[in-house]
Formats: sequence, C-alpha cells, structure tokens
Amino acid sequence: MAKKAKNKVAKNKGVKKAVEGLSRGQKIALLIGTWVVVFIPIMFVYGMLWSIGEDELPSIYQLENPRSDEASLVYDAKGELLGTYYVSNRTKVAYQQLSPYLIDALVATEDERFFEHSGVDGWALMRAVGGAMTLQNKGGGSTITQQLAKMMFHDPPGSTFGRIRQKFGEWIIAGQLEKRYTKKEIIAMYFNEFDFLHTAVGVHSAARVYFNKNSADLEIQEAAMLVGMFKNPGIYNPLNDSTTAVTRRNVVLKQMQKNDMLTNEQYDSLVKLPLVTDYHPETHVTGLAPYFREMVKQEAQAILNVVGAQNTYGEPVNIYTDGLKIYTTLDADMQKHAEWAVEKHLSSELQALLDEDVEDNKNYPFSNQIASLDAANYLMNEVKKSDRYKHLAARGWTESKILENFNTKTTLKVFDWHTKGHSKTVEMTPMDSVKYHMKILRAGLVSIDPHTGFIKAYVGGPDYEWFKYDYARNSKRQVGSTIKPFVYAAGIESGVITPCTEVPMIEYCVEMPDGKMWCPSGNNFDGTMTPMYWGLASSNNPVTTYVIKKTGGNNARVVKYLKAMGMNNSTVEEVPSLGLGICDQSVLDMTAAHAVLSNHGFHNKPIAILRIEDASGKVLYEANVEPNQVMEPEVAFDVLKMMKGVTGVQRPADGKWGGTAMRIRSSKYDYQFNGTMAGKTGTTQGNTDGWFIGHTSDLVTGVWVGCDHRAVRFSSTKYGQGANTGLPIWGYYMSKVYKDSKIKISHGDFEPVHPGEPTVIECAVDSSEVDPFDTWPSF
Repeated sequence: MAKKAKNKVAKNKGVKKAVEGLSRGQKIALLIGTWVVVFIPIMFVYGMLWSIGEDELPSIYQLENPRSDEASLVYDAKGELLGTYYVSNRTKVAYQQLSPYLIDALVATEDERFFEHSGVDGWALMRAVGGAMTLQNKGGGSTITQQLAKMMFHDPPGSTFGRIRQKFGEWIIAGQLEKRYTKKEIIAMYFNEFDFLHTAVGVHSAARVYFNKNSADLEIQEAAMLVGMFKNPGIYNPLNDSTTAVTRRNVVLKQMQKNDMLTNEQYDSLVKLPLVTDYHPETHVTGLAPYFREMVKQEAQAILNVVGAQNTYGEPVNIYTDGLKIYTTLDADMQKHAEWAVEKHLSSELQALLDEDVEDNKNYPFSNQIASLDAANYLMNEVKKSDRYKHLAARGWTESKILENFNTKTTLKVFDWHTKGHSKTVEMTPMDSVKYHMKILRAGLVSIDPHTGFIKAYVGGPDYEWFKYDYARNSKRQVGSTIKPFVYAAGIESGVITPCTEVPMIEYCVEMPDGKMWCPSGNNFDGTMTPMYWGLASSNNPVTTYVIKKTGGNNARVVKYLKAMGMNNSTVEEVPSLGLGICDQSVLDMTAAHAVLSNHGFHNKPIAILRIEDASGKVLYEANVEPNQVMEPEVAFDVLKMMKGVTGVQRPADGKWGGTAMRIRSSKYDYQFNGTMAGKTGTTQGNTDGWFIGHTSDLVTGVWVGCDHRAVRFSSTKYGQGANTGLPIWGYYMSKVYKDSKIKISHGDFEPVHPGEPTVIECAVDSSEVDPFDTWPSF
C-alpha cells in the first residue's frame, strides 16, 4: 500500500513538473484542449438531456403499459393454431417461452454486458466513440435496453440532429425501463417487438414463419440466424439472400463462441451447416380453414360488441391488435380431410366433366336452356362485377372502350386445380377469363356434431385466395330433395302416415288457393303399392306429394320446423312446392336442420367459437349449448331410420336394392363408405344444385356443389345430381375421418330414443318376408 502511495505521489510530481515546463501559450492550448475534449462534451450531453422535454418522453403509464399491436390467435378444439388476425403479426411470449439459444445469441451479439449495466453501458459507449474518432468499427454503443426504447417509443427521425436527440432520450428511457422491468422481461420485450419482415413481427411469429416451429423449439443455428437479422432484417433475410444470411448467422455463432456459450467444436460444426428454412407465410388467405377463420372473425367481432369488451386502455377490444385468443369448435384433422375431399372430387373428375359438357354450348358457358339475350345480360353483369371493369370505369373509360379492352388478348392468371397455388398464366381475353371462371365448380361443406351443434369441419369454397365468397354460409341455394325428410316427419307427427304406410304409385295432386291443381310428375304411374320408407329412399315425388296432401297441402308443419330452426327467409312459404325443395337455404343451416334428426328432435344452433380470452387470459366469452326441441324424439328417430334406406334398401316391388345414395357402398367407387349411415340426396331443377347430407352417429355433414351462377350447370342429371356431385365428397371425407386414429368419434349405430328398440324400419307382415333393412348386399 505504501509503495502504491509513493508511486502516486511521484506520478503527480511528474505531471506538475511537466506542466510547469510548458510555455504560457502551451498552457493556454492545454486548457482549451481539456475543455474541448472533456468539459464541452459533458456540457453538450447535459444540455441535450436538459433540453428534452417531458412531451418527448413516454409517461410513467406508457412505460408501465407499453403499447404494441398483437395478433389475435385462432385455435381449433384441440389447441392447434389455425391462424391469426393482425395488423402486425405479433404473438407475445414470456422469457420462459424463448429458446435459451436465442437469449445467448442476443446477449453475445448485441450487448455482452447486458446483465451488468443499468440500461446504458459506459464502456461500450466509449468504445464506439473511440472507434468513430479513429475511423474504426468498434461496434455500436447502444444496449439492448436502449434499442428496445428506440423500437417502442421512437419513430424514424427527420434529420441527423433529430436522431442525436433521440439517442439521448433513449438513455433516459432505458434507465426508466431498467427500473420497472427485470432483465428477463426486457429480453422478452425486445424479442417480441422486432419486425423480422414477411408478416413476422416478434420472434415467436418469426419462428413459425421461417421455421414452422415455436420459438422455444429453435435450434442453435436457427436462433443465430434470427438474431443475426437484428442488424438488418432485409439484408440478412434468408428469403432475400441466403448467402448473406449464412454469413451473418456465422458472425453470431462466433460471438457466442467468444463469450463461452459454444465450445470450439460446436462452433466448427455449426458454421458448416447449410441454411435450412421451412417457410410458412401467415396471411389471411392461406393456411387451414380460411373460410372458417373469416366466419369466426365476423362472429367474434359481433360477440365482443355485444359483451362490450374493453382492452387495458379502456377502448373497445380490437380483434386485429389486442392479442385475443379465440378457441373454436373446429377439429383440424377433420378439416384437413374435408379440404382434401373437396379438392379430390372437384379436381380429379367433376370439373373436367363440366368443362366438356359446356364447351360447345351456343352461349358458352351457359346452359343451352338459357335464352341468348338472358345469357348476354348474365355475362355483362359478371363483367361489371370484375375488378378490371371497376378499375377502368374509375379511370373514366367509356363502356365501349372497356369492352374493347375486355375483348383484347393479354397475359392473365387464372384458377387451375392442377398447378401450384392453383394459378396458371395464360394468353386470354379478359372476357374469356370471366367465362372461364364462371364455369369453375364451387362447393360448400359443413360437418357438425349433432349433439352440441359444434362445427367440426367447414369448407366455404374451392380456394379462398381465388374465390372469397363463402358457399357454406353466405350462399343460399335451392335445397331440392334434402327437405323431404321434414315432409315425412310432418306426416308421421300428424299421424297420417307411418314409415310402413303403403300408397299406390299414381299421380297425386294438391289444390292451390287459386283453385289450380299442383300435380308433380313421376317416372312410373303403374299403381304399384309403395311404402313410405321407399318413397324417401328413392326420393319419389308422387309419394312425397301424397304426404304433403295428407298433411294439409301447404306444408305448414314443415314451415314450423324450419322457422324453429332459424330459417326465416322469404323462400320459406306455406306452399305445396316447398315440400319438394323450392326453398333457398345455406349449407350451414340445412346441415344444422338435419342434425335434429340425429339428435332426437333437438336443434342446436351451429357453434363455431367455444371461448374468447384477452391477452392476459381473462375469459371474455364462453359458448353455451342450448338445445331447442322442434319435433318429437320418436318422430325424428323414425325419419332417421327411413333415411338409412337412402344409402341402400330392398325395393318392395322386386327385392332389388336401391336408394338414391346407394353408390356410396359400391366398391366401384374409391369413395366407398360402408359404415352405419343415413342421408339424403338433393338435385334441383336443371341440375343447378347437387346436395348430399349424410349422418353417422356423431357427425352430420352437408355438402353442396354447383356453379356460382345458376345458369351455368350440367346438362345431364347423370352428372349433375347430388349423388354424383355432393355424395362423393362426403364419401371421401368420411372414409378419411373413420380411418384417422386421432379423431375420436363413434363408428357405431345411432342411439335409439328408447333403449333396446330397433334401429331399422320393421315392416314385415309375416315371417316369410325379408325385412328391407335386415341385411346389406355385397355391391
């Protein structure tokens, strides 16, 4: 100690002697130099800090409640992420949800003394200043906390001086952040705030977008790549330039080695690895169940408006910015099978059949049954709805000039099932493009648990990116014979028929209010006695007309059923033709209506959203199942048993097997399904709409297929009937569902109303007769 003191005294004497040896001019120069080097910078710093007003700094409330947009997350019933709603696709995560490699890489690269300083690192600052004075790159002087302050509270400055002022403000903010948050919280906030581009804001979204995994599961080289992007997410982006991304990744790995976070062996191995990404863009139009997610978004917003939910700032909750968690009823595995089934049938055969069917029509693509003038008007209406027409009209073009443009060949992109992204580039006139897309078949599929109303799968169209209109919910199409089960239910409930009641096959007529007779046609009025179960299985119009007539002629009870199930539009009228399907409804509503028959007469409103939570986990909404009885349980079950015959039953006249959906059991078709099922086909006038609604014990699934415009359709019922359009999709879907071990639903028979009662129709009059439902043939 004495020796140190002696050396210090000697040193001070040496300095004093050196100063005394200076001339007066040299002493003045030394004084000025000291002011320039030491005191003026100190005064400048003090002046800058003093000049920053309170209005330029965040308030205590803002510091303690930092605001950044956070995406709302949509989950399926098992907790699998379906998608996000966002302005900024940010999903916040806590420190514990970060890969430890992310934390090591960040600290090693951006702020080695992060856990030692209090927001501002004096050593790093002096190093940076020294490097600037000597024109050497010694690294930046900003700490992680200062960078966080910049990201959270500063917009890009308008000038260099403005940026200098911001820097000093960031010192102050960094100190305040360090007082209010732990080091772990600051690291998590930093990772959550950064924009990695390509719709990936925050490291959790970046991990999903670039590597298709959660941030906690990132490997060392993946974490290093993402941290490397902090320097410049555009230059060092693997999707923009993989070479520079690898170079930057290896710089991060070197910093980790330098800071003893990697061994030499680990470093040598990791820098040799190629760059491997698994790019999964997260947009509103891509990913699983886009039509369902759009419906959920609309329903969630309506629910939040009703409950009056507010965010932490006292404002109405915003689904795009407030980080909600929306848990839905959808089963992601069922959804994958449903989307596959729609694409499988439409792309493999059905679209090609329609293309061939309409290509030579006189007013292509419209049916030959459509008058030329009507076809021209329909086409012009479609042209005027196109984006191209609207854009040109907005520029002031006359209609004749626009039509000239529409009839001039150009390079266009059109929908195509068989190319990547369902998009191909062609030389075509815009007019031909309109016609081309008018003949693209659309489809809607809804799969519901009849006991709860929970929607398990939902397809609103062939491709959301191309066709955003939802044909499962928003489109109301004529339902055809899918309404007939409710006609038979009305007959049974009113006591005028039983499933075994027989009537002769003759023409039946119903008198209209104006005195005219309504007499639907039939295939064979030969007087053969026909039981009701066969009338439904074969979708026989005369037998159905008999039931309509016996129940009053106006389908009043059917209307009562429909309205009790929420179907109140103008097409639901007390008229005879309602019983043959002259009524427009959505796939969603008709599927929910059919679910009544599998739920002993109780209707459940279709439910898409189970629960909504805010960003903190507070429950804002929870769904309730509220069954409403619309018909007697025994009636519903009798009709369901009759509907089993639609998929195969013995014809009373000759013992042969029939049923409009019998092909579902045939080995001739690769959509064959042989489980216990019931169902109903539907085909509307002119083959405009094809339906099939099928029942299994735990699932009711409705499918509709048709073109957007009703005048574009199959010319032949052979191809346009529901058994050829909707039924195969149902078969493909249910076959996949039943084979998937991850999907836990019953494969057994329907539950009877009364334990032990038969689950098939029994009409045998003596022991020698074979019950029509007793045995299934080998198809």
